[in-house]
Amino acid sequence: MKKLLPCLLAVLLLLSPVRASAEEELRSPQEWLAIMLQAAECGDYDAGRAAAICRNEALDARDSLDARIDFDELLLLAKLIAWVANSDRIGLDWRMCIGEVALNRVASPEYPDTLEEVVFQEGVYAGVDSEDFRTLFDPDSESVNAALALLRGERRLSPWVVCQSRCSLGSRDYARYCDEEWGVMYFCSSAHPEKYW
Repeated sequence: MKKLLPCLLAVLLLLSPVRASAEEELRSPQEWLAIMLQAAECGDYDAGRAAAICRNEALDARDSLDARIDFDELLLLAKLIAWVANSDRIGLDWRMCIGEVALNRVASPEYPDTLEEVVFQEGVYAGVDSEDFRTLFDPDSESVNAALALLRGERRLSPWVVCQSRCSLGSRDYARYCDEEWGVMYFCSSAHPEKYW
């Protein structure tokens, strides 16, 4: 009996990964996405990255046209949106515009080519170089949902809207959002619109 117990434990350990992978195969892309979103709200990189890989593989197996989403990009965009919004009062449209400006910059010939480079570009987003933003700050669910919608292709602004400001930029103003407590934020066009035609 003493020899049988370690053998049974070894067999159980060997079978556990098989059972887990069989369960993983049964999950739908939507279930993996739900895990990714929860992981983003908790800042759980390991769980989020693993779920993203499984989701993308499940989409590939189904030949789905749904957007493949990189978890690190989802989390960074959600964190940026929540950081800039800095209020529960800011609605989904406003949050979408905050994130869209960052994505428009990535696509723009005027700015860096990756989301990480845009977010951490010196002097653009105050405080993102802090320890608070990098490791301690987790986004709220509204910001995670806004980031997801943007990474899936939803848009509120034109591609040449690459600035946000607390002050009007005159003829470059494209959209304006206002809140009694938070104040006003303008979303503005590039000073070089010819680069977007």
